[in-house]
Amino acid sequence: MGSDRLARDAAVVIVDGDEVPGLSFYGLVGRGCLGTFVLPAGEWPGDPEARFYLLHGVAWEVANWDLPVVVWSTGGRFRDAIRQTLAAVIAAGCRVAWVAAEGFPFCDPPALFDPECMSGGVLAWMTAEGDFACPLDPDAPLPPVNDEQLMMLRQYSLGLADAD
Repeated sequence: MGSDRLARDAAVVIVDGDEVPGLSFYGLVGRGCLGTFVLPAGEWPGDPEARFYLLHGVAWEVANWDLPVVVWSTGGRFRDAIRQTLAAVIAAGCRVAWVAAEGFPFCDPPALFDPECMSGGVLAWMTAEGDFACPLDPDAPLPPVNDEQLMMLRQYSLGLADAD
């Protein structure tokens, strides 16, 4: 999914049927265990409103918040916004949280994080243990995490990522 386009130009979400610059924040949680998500105040310039969607199977839920990005922060400020938003997803009860955008590879469990299905589909991630990676920079080409990291996320999520 990587390209030469800058992340700020390539990362979009759908709002009222239109593509707008933005990011999708996801969280994997056991069915019925999702708590309240609160978008960290002041982390995203322009105070955009995240739109919530929920996918589910018998044992799992994937929560999705599509966040239009009104103004792209840069450098450490951007990385902090990603970290704080992923931490808020984890605080809502999720075992793992990640960032993607419209059109990126995504598969429901039991194929969640399987590189054969989702290679190139994760731009940043955090686990409930606080492990975090964010190679994403709005002023650089999109750098999805590698397949080894996807397999690590899959292993960390066993029982949910591989469930029906």
